[in-house]
Amino acid sequence: MPKFKQSYMKPTFKYDTSIFEGLTWKEPNSKGTDTYDITLEPKGFTCDCPGFTFRGRCKHTLIVNNRVKRAIDSEVPEYYTVYEDT
Repeated sequence: MPKFKQSYMKPTFKYDTSIFEGLTWKEPNSKGTDTYDITLEPKGFTCDCPGFTFRGRCKHTLIVNNRVKRAIDSEVPEYYTVYEDT
């Protein structure tokens, strides 16, 4: 039996009919040595990090939420190219 009840973080965008439902994103941990899985389920986001299990919210879910919200709002992300001197 699980120690904690499953928590969900409600997205800030309309997700009940979203094409993103059921998708899983991978976000690195703070040390960059591993990744956590963030999934958008019918009730909201879940993350398999310890912080989300304890609080029902974490920086990983906020990052993914903001990224998806920007995509839905048609905001194009900026990409920077690094040129090396040859």
